[in-house]
Amino acid sequence: MSQKKLKKLRKEKEVISGVNKVVEKVSGVREILKKNWKFLVLLCMGIIVLYLNAMWGDFVSDDYASITQNPDILSVKAAMSASFFANLYKTIIARMFGITSSIPFHIASLILYLLVCVVAFIFLSLFFDGLVTKIALVIFSFLPVHVEAVSWISGEPYLLTSLLVLTELVNLVLFLKTKKKKYLILILLFGTISFFTDRIRGFSFVLLTGLVLISFKDKLRIKIDLWKIFTLVLFAVGLLLLIGWPLIKNRVESVNSGVNMSDSIFYDPLFQYPTAIPKYLQLIIFPADLTLYHTMYIIPVWLNWLIVLTYLGAVVWFWFKNKSIFFALAFIFVATAPSMAPVKVSWLVAERYVFLGSLGAALIMAMYFEKWWQKKQILMLIGLTGLCLIYGARVIFRNIDWQTNHNLWVNTCQVSPNSHNAWNNIGDDYDKLANLENTEEGKLRQYYNSIKGFGQSYAVKPNYADAYHNQANIFYKIKRLDLARSTYETALKFNPGLFQTYITLIQIDLMEKNETELLRHLNIIQQMKPNDLQVAYISAMSYAQIGKTEEAKKIAEIMYKQFPNIKEIKDLYDSLQNVGSTGSGATKAN
Repeated sequence: MSQKKLKKLRKEKEVISGVNKVVEKVSGVREILKKNWKFLVLLCMGIIVLYLNAMWGDFVSDDYASITQNPDILSVKAAMSASFFANLYKTIIARMFGITSSIPFHIASLILYLLVCVVAFIFLSLFFDGLVTKIALVIFSFLPVHVEAVSWISGEPYLLTSLLVLTELVNLVLFLKTKKKKYLILILLFGTISFFTDRIRGFSFVLLTGLVLISFKDKLRIKIDLWKIFTLVLFAVGLLLLIGWPLIKNRVESVNSGVNMSDSIFYDPLFQYPTAIPKYLQLIIFPADLTLYHTMYIIPVWLNWLIVLTYLGAVVWFWFKNKSIFFALAFIFVATAPSMAPVKVSWLVAERYVFLGSLGAALIMAMYFEKWWQKKQILMLIGLTGLCLIYGARVIFRNIDWQTNHNLWVNTCQVSPNSHNAWNNIGDDYDKLANLENTEEGKLRQYYNSIKGFGQSYAVKPNYADAYHNQANIFYKIKRLDLARSTYETALKFNPGLFQTYITLIQIDLMEKNETELLRHLNIIQQMKPNDLQVAYISAMSYAQIGKTEEAKKIAEIMYKQFPNIKEIKDLYDSLQNVGSTGSGATKAN
């Protein structure tokens, strides 16, 4: 055959191959869904059954601040912040269904989880065969470590960010295979949404892009320059720090202030990573100690290091031996990396942080199930069923922990008994339960439980001023003013800036007619907030009660001129006009 004919045949093959590639990729997602819709429907039905008992869970923990006690929850304008789309998501639900019931928010989170599982299936199907992908998604959907992100309404940003990142990765792969600009446009669109959902964790797309490129360059039929990828990732990290620095700075200041202040805003990496990596692996595979606050790290240091070195050794080994296993192993912590930065912007370990990364662990398990599937199908099927039953039961029971605030904090105190936050929160919970009691005996019982909770909190962390303040509030409620005063003063010893503590002490001073302490406390809050309306009002009321009527009148007159339409100020001003300078008819505090 002549050289001309050979060249012609090669060109024809390249054209046919190119056409086939384009046809395959244009309908790639559609074909995957069409081919596997029955499996995906069954998977989604199983997930719904698994999380059904989470749907009637109450608002708990951070849900109060972000939803029920958030005055701007219905405002689209107020949602425009660094986490715009995460806030907008809640605002839309609140405007549609209100905030009296938590069920719409739970249903929305479950829908997000279903979408994450479907998009994860599509993503894995672009690289792995059907059996591996199906087993991986079955295991992934049953992982108990996901409950925090799914059953807790405040875990929604992690679901949304994971969905966006996976969607970006699907479009990235399709773009690399087809070179069609529409996929690039979709990457930019979803990338923008991801950036304004969670600037920190949305960055995992950049890291995972590098992982995909170096793991599947043969399947993607592209040439990879590792130095270019490294430069690109480095540039992206620098850009993220530049754009997100105000957010990072504020977060660092908020978590590294007061009683949480330490000598450095950085974790010790020789402690952080040998502690966090084994803990995350254990939580994914053996989820025995699921809790909101992970503070119990009981694995010996030498064993932590052994696990870390074994993991890193496996990553390096499979880089040379099997790129698919390398990808799965690396995916766990590449996806989790933004939450594991050495800067103290996050908890050392939190289950929601590893939500997306756990897909890598599910993929590894699926690969080994698939490896023995043909030879020992029945045994593998029994093993997979048993694993799902164990994980599924753990999910259902863990959902119960998230159904009420009380369940949550009881579980957290049991699993993390050295967490001062957990004990402080359970003390606050017993305080709220007291309000639901119909008898004085019942109220006192709950108040005593609350006192114990706050006491255990500062027993764990002796300089935790908030726990002292909260316990003092309970003493005040049960009329033990002596204990309330001493406990408030202890709180101020550790945190002199507790404004509300001074306010309550002023009330005690008035009740005990302790003029010396009253004037001292008034002087302190006046210096703390010299132009504050609340301070001015409290000062006027207090001066009036101790007979300093002229001082009270001066302050009331100034407030009334500036705020004549505020009823409380007008009432105070009017009442003081009828009081003589001797204070014989002094106004009583509210």
